Amino acid sequence: MALLGTSAESGLNKFLEEFIEQKNAIQGLKRFEILKTENVTSDNIVTTKNDAYSGKLQQHYKHIQLDQRIITEDSAIGIRMAKIAEINFKNQNEANRSQVFYSRVSQLKDPFKEEFVEKAIDFACKIQSGYLRAQTLSLIIPILEGKKKVELIQKTFYSASYIQDENDRARVLSSLTRHMRGPDKEELIEHIFEFSSQIQSGDVKFQILSSLVPHLYGSKNKAIMEKAIELASGIVSEYQRLESFSLLIPYLTGQREKGIIEQALELAFNIKDKDMRPQALSLLIPYVDESRQKEIIEKALNLASEIQSEYRKEQALTSLAQYLDKPEK
Repeated sequence: MALLGTSAESGLNKFLEEFIEQKNAIQGLKRFEILKTENVTSDNIVTTKNDAYSGKLQQHYKHIQLDQRIITEDSAIGIRMAKIAEINFKNQNEANRSQVFYSRVSQLKDPFKEEFVEKAIDFACKIQSGYLRAQTLSLIIPILEGKKKVELIQKTFYSASYIQDENDRARVLSSLTRHMRGPDKEELIEHIFEFSSQIQSGDVKFQILSSLVPHLYGSKNKAIMEKAIELASGIVSEYQRLESFSLLIPYLTGQREKGIIEQALELAFNIKDKDMRPQALSLLIPYVDESRQKEIIEKALNLASEIQSEYRKEQALTSLAQYLDKPEK
């Protein structure tokens, strides 16, 4: 898998180099206004039939033929530097390679940077391998900015939704929300929750849910909360489902909050793996009324005392320890 990640970074880096090379060539042509009437002498000096200004330019600039494209000497130096950077890039570890990519992108100036990011998203969306597409999109997402940022994130979302492997898909979906703000962010969260309900893997559902929960703070969008509860309810693992409920409870209010707490308590007391019941209850103790906390702690301790495995008993008691010394009011 590390090799595939390396391929994603190398491919994106090569795409960046080609983009820079192309832009340098275009800039060179525009800067020096190469004319159809110019000729190249045997020593590669350009001569034209233009005015005296063009005559001065020919004394200072040479043109080099590269891959059937005419570029300036300045551009050629830039390309050689890119090739040197590529050699250095291949000799670095994965973390450094990513840093090199971000560093080089940061040196691009608008509108070239915005154009590169847009084309890079198109490039990534066309990658057939789901893993490579996820890796490449994950490299591009942090550099999204500008007027088209929302549009490009939406495009990334739809591209990721077609990645077959659920873990690869989740890697992209889980990283999108932190780059959005305001109503667009809430709309994206709602779409991700809605789409994620179709995912089969409980681990992946939990990964997506846990990545989105911190972004629910202050949200009054009931539709989002209902979709989040629906996603949590669809997790097959009882303990993981309970963990998901415990993550959502702080963002619920009123009767909906009370209802989920009661549902979670019932689940905690009836988990098939009896040894996990004390730990399950420990997740919910902070959210029940103080009048019930003492009762639940006592029941959890009794359940822990019945565990045969010393290791699992210790785990259960450790999860309850923070509540044992709590002073009574």
